[in-house]
Amino acid sequence: MRSANQLQGLQDRVLSLPYLTIVVSTLMISLFFISSIGLSSLTMFFALNPSAVLHGGIHRLLTYPYVHQNFLHLFFNVFALVPVLSSFEEETGTIGTAGCLALFSVVPGIAYTILSLIFSGLPATLGASGWVFSLMAYFSLKDYAIRQSIYISPRFQIPTWSTPVITLFVLSMLLPGASFLGHLFGLLCGYGYGLGYLDRAKVPQHLILKAETTLSQNNLTKVLPRFISDDSASKHRVVFDGSMDAGVPSGSTSPVLGASASPFAGQGRPLGN
Repeated sequence: MRSANQLQGLQDRVLSLPYLTIVVSTLMISLFFISSIGLSSLTMFFALNPSAVLHGGIHRLLTYPYVHQNFLHLFFNVFALVPVLSSFEEETGTIGTAGCLALFSVVPGIAYTILSLIFSGLPATLGASGWVFSLMAYFSLKDYAIRQSIYISPRFQIPTWSTPVITLFVLSMLLPGASFLGHLFGLLCGYGYGLGYLDRAKVPQHLILKAETTLSQNNLTKVLPRFISDDSASKHRVVFDGSMDAGVPSGSTSPVLGASASPFAGQGRPLGN
């Protein structure tokens, strides 16, 4: 009976996930199984290979988070991504979140590619863990607005915003084959987004509203399960300023430090390692 209740609870949780979170997770899983049944070249075609990007493979700047090296890589990334992405979609909206995921792919991808021009020989990288670190960074800023410090002991405390940084270094020690630079650039991108430095690169509000109006006029918002409109998301939205003295909706809990926190940070490792 207990296992049946747990299975039902898991099913209810999956069915309650926002639309884009389900789509992204399903796409990552589907691409992995397609590549596993004979199309292994698909992974290489979508991975972030700096040399290929410089020779016209611009699509890789958007596609590398969707492909994974092996099943464990996929499992831990999906397991880590779903809690933070679903919370982010709830407060950003489905269309706005789609634009942010593109931003969280392209900005770190460009940084990684530029760095490859300075230090030749950087390996191809892939996986959604860069997204995980971007979202963790964002939510750590949100947590910082509520609680500035975490007490490790009565005499020792750390800034709340630093938790993803600590996770980055711990993960690098536990998994030395993981893509440290990919995770680092994802982390910096998330901090930049949360502090407003990437506001000009976000999808303009009027385009989001126009797209939602078009979907509504064609009755598509009723067809798409758990589609989060911008108006619905605005009730949960948090705006940070440079001083970190931002207001946060009462009772809000981020998945970084809250009850839904995931103990895994994903992998995002270089190809071949």
